Amino acid sequence: MELSFNSIFETPIIIGVLLVITILIWLKITFSTRLKTPPEIGFALPIIGHLYLKALGGSKKPLFIKFTNLAEKFGPIYNVRLGSIRAVVISDTELARELFTAKDNYVLARPKSLATEHLAYSYANLGVAPPTPYWKWLRKFTAVGFFSHRALDMAKNVPATEIKLSIKYLYDLCNDKGSARIADMQQWLLDIGLNLMMRTVVGKSTSTSDDNADEEEAKERRRWKKMMDDTMRMLFLPVLSDSIPLLKPFDIGGIEKEMKQVKKTMDEIVDQWVKEHIQKRANGIHVDAEKDFMDLLLAAVEDGDVELGGYHPHMVVKATCMSMVGAGSDTTSVVIVWALSLLLNHRSELEKVQQELDTVVGRERRVDISDINKLEYLQAVVKETFRIRPPGALLVPREFTDDCTLAGYHIPKGTMLFINLWKLQKDPKLYPNPLEFKPARFLEPKYKDIDPRGRHFELFPFGAGRRSCPGLNLGIQNVHLILANLLHSFNISTIDDKPLDLNASPDGVITRKATPLEIRITPRLSPDLY
Repeated sequence: MELSFNSIFETPIIIGVLLVITILIWLKITFSTRLKTPPEIGFALPIIGHLYLKALGGSKKPLFIKFTNLAEKFGPIYNVRLGSIRAVVISDTELARELFTAKDNYVLARPKSLATEHLAYSYANLGVAPPTPYWKWLRKFTAVGFFSHRALDMAKNVPATEIKLSIKYLYDLCNDKGSARIADMQQWLLDIGLNLMMRTVVGKSTSTSDDNADEEEAKERRRWKKMMDDTMRMLFLPVLSDSIPLLKPFDIGGIEKEMKQVKKTMDEIVDQWVKEHIQKRANGIHVDAEKDFMDLLLAAVEDGDVELGGYHPHMVVKATCMSMVGAGSDTTSVVIVWALSLLLNHRSELEKVQQELDTVVGRERRVDISDINKLEYLQAVVKETFRIRPPGALLVPREFTDDCTLAGYHIPKGTMLFINLWKLQKDPKLYPNPLEFKPARFLEPKYKDIDPRGRHFELFPFGAGRRSCPGLNLGIQNVHLILANLLHSFNISTIDDKPLDLNASPDGVITRKATPLEIRITPRLSPDLY
């Protein structure tokens, strides 16, 4: 029997097969369209992902610079495989706005790491705790009960006292020769930032310049300071086994062993602080005006009517206080180092700040916290520093807790999220001449109302959404106060009037200056004001 072309398509079996094939093709096209993913930066190998690519390895450039270079090629959103970790990198204002408003629920989690496993009290630490009722309660308590504008106003004597002591220390260095050469300004700033947070959070200071402190007390303070330095260094240390878990049992470089030792020392010290606070409360020593953050948190967790997620109350106190001290002290010093460096390389801007200080404050008294709102150019300098040198050029990573669609792209559950502020805040569509240090731009009508507290996606150095830094008000206040007091009290200059190196260190999550900030300072106020 001879079959015609038409008769083939009249055969039920053939028709059925063609129908199935058509449906499969349609499903494939539909499924592929529905699961369109961001561009991938190359072929990912098993286990090591994209780590073999020259764009990610080899050079000593910071990761945010590598991510910025990749964005130039692959666009404002792309996928990268860091070993076995799937990650998406975003460097666009509108994508960030969509993510931290409509899609904020998808990115409330933090990825786990070796450092957070050992140094964050089993994830009781506010910065890395999963988005549970415990985290929600703790975040609300810290943001409203302690780091609100009202609470900061009540505690304003703490920064005033610590800043005065630190300024006097610098002045005393100038006494013999009329000026002083500071080999590493960053260390002074780290010390004052740490002291401010320690006084505010646990009612202590690491300063060893107190004349009333005996040798034993000074030794203990040095131990606190070393513990904090070690904790912050280890917490932000890149660990290869985080990307390639197969390497974890080998503890390459002894990193995990060192973390365990730092954890042991940290817990001994912080546990003693908790016991001292409990004893003082039992003895009725702390009155309301003298209560620090640890006092308030102890009272809250011991009340019994709060969600602690199964953690022991004292573990919650220790973990939370450590996260506050660490996060607040480190970023404050980093921001001021960059502000000073940028001003020293742009002397006309430095002169404008000091002229404003002389006009608003004068030279007959010291800067007060109430002056800050009147120092518009100083505020503009801080905003421009946040923009051009954010303390975390890559915001602390988050993790998608469910499948998400962002700008039409499918992002699977478990993907790590990087926001590249270094690239985003230098977008020429947002800021003309974005690489130029130009504080005056934030006095222009278009930019004047932009606020760095996470409400504007052109400038959000402390993050945005519900996972933004709860202590950002305190951090911003301390940056303004320290910078204003330093520039009001001293004339500053570079050594031999040479310009400063503005490169960033390739190590760690915090965007530190690669080289020490060495400057010369000369008092500019009458001696009785120091």
